[in-house]
Amino acid sequence: MTTPNVAAFLATIRHSEGTDKSDNPYRVVFGFLHTIADLSDHPALTGEWLGVQTKYGHTSAAGAYQIERGTWVGCKTQLRLLDFTGPSQDDAAILLIKQKGGLALLNDGRFADAVAACRNVWASLPGGDSGQPEAKLASLTSFYADAGGSFA
Repeated sequence: MTTPNVAAFLATIRHSEGTDKSDNPYRVVFGFLHTIADLSDHPALTGEWLGVQTKYGHTSAAGAYQIERGTWVGCKTQLRLLDFTGPSQDDAAILLIKQKGGLALLNDGRFADAVAACRNVWASLPGGDSGQPEAKLASLTSFYADAGGSFA
């Protein structure tokens, strides 16, 4: 079961990554360069979209949480996910948050600490080391609260 804080954090990640600008964030690839048609698996695995070279390197970031191919394979294997649909992408994102210790922090109402814990998973979160553009913590905190997240 997804708690209100976790649901708000997922919405915040989609917002930070920019995928919430799409009518269907679960079908977005990096830079809105393609709309995923086949959700049977990550588009880099189905061959639908193999990724693109950026100034930061090659990326295959896809879906609502901009999950890279290799990261997806790990999540898919661990969770035994059958497809790349919205619920599977949500489950993968929750696993990634959990792996960084973010779930406990969110359940304790420690939003800023959860952001810090996950900052190297999602390049758009502030304080990461990717060198990519980052959202401002104050803006994300406001969005999280508006999405129903609570604080300690």
